[in-house]
Amino acid sequence: MKSFLSYIFGLVAIMAALAITIHSHLLWPSIALVVALLWLCASLYVRIDHLRYAYRETEKENERLHTRLAEAERQLQYLRQLTENVDTALFVCSTDGHIDWMNHAAKELAAGNSLPDTILQAIANHAEVVDGCALSTILLRIDGQRRLVVALKDVSALMQRQEMEAWQQLIRVLTHEIMNSLTPIISISETLKAENEAFSVINRRCHSLLDFVESYRQLTRIKAPEWTTFPVSELFDHITGLYPQVQTQGGGQLTADRSQLEQVLINLVKNAYESGATEVELSMQPLPSLKGGAGGGSSIRVRDNGCGMPADVLDHAFIPFFTTKPTGTGIGLSLCRQIILKHGGTITVDSQEGEGTTFTIKL
Repeated sequence: MKSFLSYIFGLVAIMAALAITIHSHLLWPSIALVVALLWLCASLYVRIDHLRYAYRETEKENERLHTRLAEAERQLQYLRQLTENVDTALFVCSTDGHIDWMNHAAKELAAGNSLPDTILQAIANHAEVVDGCALSTILLRIDGQRRLVVALKDVSALMQRQEMEAWQQLIRVLTHEIMNSLTPIISISETLKAENEAFSVINRRCHSLLDFVESYRQLTRIKAPEWTTFPVSELFDHITGLYPQVQTQGGGQLTADRSQLEQVLINLVKNAYESGATEVELSMQPLPSLKGGAGGGSSIRVRDNGCGMPADVLDHAFIPFFTTKPTGTGIGLSLCRQIILKHGGTITVDSQEGEGTTFTIKL
């Protein structure tokens, strides 16, 4: 700016001197001043052209900066939506557990402004799993301070699915081998049972064993859900048609395999009455959506006032073959869990001995 002003002052000075020399009829000084004036004008033109070029380059650079800034803003918004709506709990905290930032999923686990003691203890012990969640941590330096990025992913559903697949494989092998052995025995005993009572006993026991094996084969034959959307009231009406004393609450629409879901609820209600319950309640309510509208779903509860389950029974409730009933097969709850897992949901149980049991299905 100063150099540009000096050009202007030089032009004014030369023009003033030229006017004086012309007025005084001084030829050579006038010619020299004209040459100097032309040189100064040319220099000023070159200077202005450089300024125009610099201005155009500045405009282009500003456009590039605006484009990069807009892209960075889009990526930031995407990252915010991603971290807020994932079902993985994310924390950024100091090394002593004080939380600086957490996403929506983490707020359900946080104890005030600090990480829960169980998580801190797991981090200190370099544990990879805590309370059914996979734990991972990264130590970063932010603004010169050490910060922990803690991620907690609920893997209980995955572990249940893998456990159920292992049981299915075991049952498939066992039933195959048993059926291969039973088939010729039944065939021979059918031929010989008329001649000897012992063969009649063998035949009856073989058929009983065959029925027993067939009941377990159900665990390996569950079809993929046939998805339909239907009113919850129709589902509940079917249950109350079989068990009129069941109380129902809630409504709305539900997307699932209606037949399979009915099978689950009938089994749970049947178990409730067999446990001595006099009151059974079916209820459905929507699950809260995550920030931004993602997530949500439905929660179905089956609550009873039966005898409840002791802790040792509760821990084994969904394990195949486990039963406390004298004539039970131990596949009812396992079948329920497998159906819900195929729907991409979860089923949990909360029970107090002598107070009742509540099954919660989240879809």
